[in-house]
Order: sequence, then structure tokens, then C-alpha cells
Amino acid sequence: MNCAEQLTKLLQGEGVKYIFGVPGAPLMPLFHALDCPDCRIKPIIAKHEAGGAFMADGYARVSGRLGVCCGTAGPGTTNLVTGVAVSFKDSIPLLVLTAQVPLNVFGKGATQESSAEDRSFSSAELLKPLTKYSAMIMSPEHLTFFARKALRNALRHRMGPAHLNLPPDVMRRPSSSDGTLMEMFEDDARYFDRAKVKEAAQAILSAKKPVIFAGFGVILSSATQKLLELAELLSIPVASTPKGKGCFPESHPLALGVMGLAGSEAAEEKILTPDNSDLLIAIGMSFDEWSTNSWDPKIKGTKKLIHLDIDPQQIGKNYSANIALIGDAKTVIAELLYEIQRQSEQTGFVLLRTQEQQMSSYGRLLSPSETEQVMSDSVPIKPQRLIHELRRSLPDETIFFIDAGNHTLWALHYLQINQPGTFVIAAGFGPMGYSIPAAIGGKLAAGNRPVVALCGDGCFLMHGMEVATAVKYHIPVIWVVFNDGRLNMVYQAEQLQSRGGLESYEFPRLDIAAVAIALGAMGERVNRPDQINAVITKCLKANKPAVIDVIIDPEEVSPLKKRIESILKNMKA
Repeated sequence: MNCAEQLTKLLQGEGVKYIFGVPGAPLMPLFHALDCPDCRIKPIIAKHEAGGAFMADGYARVSGRLGVCCGTAGPGTTNLVTGVAVSFKDSIPLLVLTAQVPLNVFGKGATQESSAEDRSFSSAELLKPLTKYSAMIMSPEHLTFFARKALRNALRHRMGPAHLNLPPDVMRRPSSSDGTLMEMFEDDARYFDRAKVKEAAQAILSAKKPVIFAGFGVILSSATQKLLELAELLSIPVASTPKGKGCFPESHPLALGVMGLAGSEAAEEKILTPDNSDLLIAIGMSFDEWSTNSWDPKIKGTKKLIHLDIDPQQIGKNYSANIALIGDAKTVIAELLYEIQRQSEQTGFVLLRTQEQQMSSYGRLLSPSETEQVMSDSVPIKPQRLIHELRRSLPDETIFFIDAGNHTLWALHYLQINQPGTFVIAAGFGPMGYSIPAAIGGKLAAGNRPVVALCGDGCFLMHGMEVATAVKYHIPVIWVVFNDGRLNMVYQAEQLQSRGGLESYEFPRLDIAAVAIALGAMGERVNRPDQINAVITKCLKANKPAVIDVIIDPEEVSPLKKRIESILKNMKA
């Protein structure tokens, strides 16, 4: 068994089913190992290495397991960078495998050399700032030890990518592993500070108007059910961060919706108005720009703050915490629930359960004018109406992958999400084109659940060729393209500032449905609101890759104003 075969055996033991990426000559030992009869890992060949990284990221988010991507030496590695950065920013477990030229030609000017010799860059050093661990395998003796170290880093504590650089001559050599350290890696350690949990439980029971602010960490730790139990136990309203949308069902009477970018008035009124809350319970979130309207001081105000996060570096970073809870969200919330029950029994505190929930008005998140736009029959189609029809036509279990652009804001504000993990957005880094390949990886993990990507025409122009990847492997993703002939988020941002030069953000409106058909997928163009439901139903029944090209109103301004105001405020000298 050579080193490449040993590596695939180790990954197979970890439960890896797919490796996403683009091959190249220096990467051939890995692909030869994948072709061995006893290897059950399937390579998915993307059209661009960034697409492969996005697919691995999407697979990891939906499956909750390790995603694996690969790229060849030199440009194959640099093309991976944006995808790896997305996973690093959002704490997604990824193993990144890159090729290298043979060790004996280092410094001689080999094609695509990336060893840091002879005016080349070092692949290991390039990816080090974007990963939790990055190393080159220099000998067979290094392989198992370094691979296990990479996996431990990717999968434990605050998760993230790890990187291994693989010289082909090393990968072809016989493995020196004796079989030790080959067992599947599991990290079941869950820590919490009992004294802090008791203090937090007391503060929650003492608060008159507590509010929960929940983030993506709740989803990563599978803590959504525990969050629901905590909210219902004491009738505490819950807002989510943009990235954490869906961690609490938005149809629930205690739901405030999204706080921050394109958020709801209910969330802002509860959190930002001084008299409306006296305790903020932040769970699995970092108080980043999107979730705080660019660090609005009223987020904390005079309230007491309990901040729970797995990463101690996030606590106190932007707002001082009165009580810091460091640990896995699911574990700590479970302990909080136990401690609240215990203290309630000791003090005779009466827990408020479902009666107040049913009287709550927090579930009504749209204003009358917004509701009117949602039902508009206008042509071109209002984006609000498109979102409404998508939600009406698709089951709650549908997994939505959201791209970067105006459609992000429409989805954050208008798309009701009621099941955790069904709203996937790379909000940490925000690359355009992400959703198109990421949805392919997500669908491979989703089974029979529908997977739908929402993207703009500008996004589709960046990574739309990955539709051909889905066609090749018969992966039935539906892409809904908001076609307005503009980079409209930038266009409208400039427009809101009364600036000129807007024509540079426009381009001829493309027939994206025709492009989809040329790539071998279904392609459907929608011009009127009354067509949307029938087209979605048709694509679901077809069970094949499908692109729905929706002509939307480019003049409909998204919920962007507060975002622009915050950017301008931070740009002031």
C-alpha cells in the first residue's frame, strides 16, 4: 500500500464519501488511489477549484461531517483560496488536499512548483492563515501522524479547515504506517463551568424582560432543540443573527426574526429599545457587523449580557459580558435548563410556559406595506413576491443556499425559515457565486430533501458552469436566478448615496435559462408571478438539475439603507 492509498483508507475510516476538486498531473497518485477497487470515496470533478471547495463546504454544512476538497499544484492551489477562506471564517470542518512537484526538483523551475523555492510560493504557508493546520508531507513516516493531526484540528473545538500538501513522489512511496492511529477520530469532550452556569441561571430567573440573541454556533453544535426548550420554558423571545437564521423557528410566537442586516422591526424594537429588555442572552455568536448594525451601542446599552460561545476570543470582543459562558452551546444550554429547574424548585419560582407564548405578537414579522409587496402582481416580478412563492411552493425541509447580493437581503427579510440548517449562507466571507457549487455538495448530503440555491445573475456569471457538474453526476439541485441585469446591491448602494456612474454596474440581461439548457440542465424562464409555482412544481417533479431564470424588477430597492449608513459611518475619518 502506498502513501496515497493509505491516506484514502484513513479518510474512508473517517466516513468520507466524496472528494471535490479538479485533478492535475501532480495529484494523480491521489486519484489513482481513489480508483482502487476497495476505495468507496467518490471523486466529484468541479469546473474550478473554488467550486470544488464550495461543494465540500456545502456538503459539510448539511451533513455535519468533514468535507474534503483538492487541487493541483500552483494555480490549482491558489484557486482554492476563496473557498477555504469561507470555511475558515464560518468554522466549517474541511480537509484541503493540494499537490506539489516532486521533492527532487524543488528549486529547479518545475512547472507549477509551489515549494517557496525559485520565485514560487509555499502552498503550506499560503494556506496557513486560512486553516487551523497546514503542512507538507515530506516523507512516508510523516503521513499518518500529520493526517491525524489535520483531522483533529478540523473536527475539534471551534472547527475549520486543515491542509495537507502532497508531493507526488512521497505519495507513491510505500506507506510506513503500522496501522496505529488509524481509528476514526471522535471528540465527545463537552466542557462547562458549573459556577458560571449557576450564576447565569440566577440572572435569567431574576430578569424581568430577557431576550435571546442566537447565532450560527447554535446550528453548528446541534443546539436548536435545547434553545427551543429554553425559550419556551420561560417565554423568552428569540432573535437570530443573519448567519444563524433558522436556529429558532420563525413561525413560532416567540420568534423575533433576524436582528441586523435586513432584519425585522420586531427584533430591533426588542433589543435596541432601552425599556424593552433588561437581559441579553447571546448564544453562539460573535456580535459581528451584520448582526449589530455595525456595532450599534444600543445592542448592549444598560442591559446585562450573558455571552455563551465555544471560542473565548469572541466573548467581550465587541461588547463587555457580565457573565461569560465558554463551551459548546448544546452542552451549556442543557446545563442551564437543569439549573433553572433546580433553582425554580428551591425558590418557588413559577415557570411561564405556553400560555404567554400564545398571546405573543412576535411571530408577525412583516409590516402591512411589506405584506402588500409580497402579494404584488406587478411585472417585472417583485423580489418579495418571488420569495413568497418559493416559500409557498416548497416544503419546510427544503435547504436554501443563499448567495451574496441583493437577493441575500430579500431572503433574510422575507423568507420564513422553520427548520434548523435549512438556510445556508456564507455570511462570514460573503463571496459571490458560492451558492451555485455549494448547493451541489449540500444535495449530496441532503438525501431526498429539496435543495434550492438563490443567486443573482452576477453570481451565476461567476460559477454558473458548475451546473454542468450537477448534470454529469445527476445531482438534482434547483437554482433560482434573480435576473435584473445589474450588480444591483452595489448599484442601489450608490443610488442611495446619490452618486453617478451607475451604468458601470449594469450589463445586458442574459438568457440564463438558455445557458442552463446548453449545459444539459432544465432551463425555465419566468416573467410573471403567476408562473412561479407551476415552474417550481415542474422542476421538483423532474428530479434533475434545473435553473429557474426569473426576470425581477431591478428598481425595487432592497432593505439596504441601514447597511449603507453603517458603512459610511465607519468610513468617516
